[in-house]
Amino acid sequence: MTRKEVGKLVCAALLGAAVALPVGIMLAGVGEGEPPTRPAPRAAATARAVFSPKVLSDPYFLDQQRKGADALEAHCRATGTMCAEASAARRWLAEHGD
Repeated sequence: MTRKEVGKLVCAALLGAAVALPVGIMLAGVGEGEPPTRPAPRAAATARAVFSPKVLSDPYFLDQQRKGADALEAHCRATGTMCAEASAARRWLAEHGD
């Protein structure tokens, strides 16, 4: 290929892209008039609301924290260690979750 042919090929590719890009954007926007449907809200928290900015009040998160506090209290009763952490966890739950 000569330099002139390469130049023509590059120009043709750029022109094709310049035409194809707007056409593709227009075709991708077809049917956007309908709003997306939302699923019904869950009755019980089986997972954390990932995109919720209120993590500390999320029911799933609080349930997991309760389980951790229960495990710490059981460990404290069984071994006599981690009692300060268990009481701090229970105190935090009383302030934030219960």
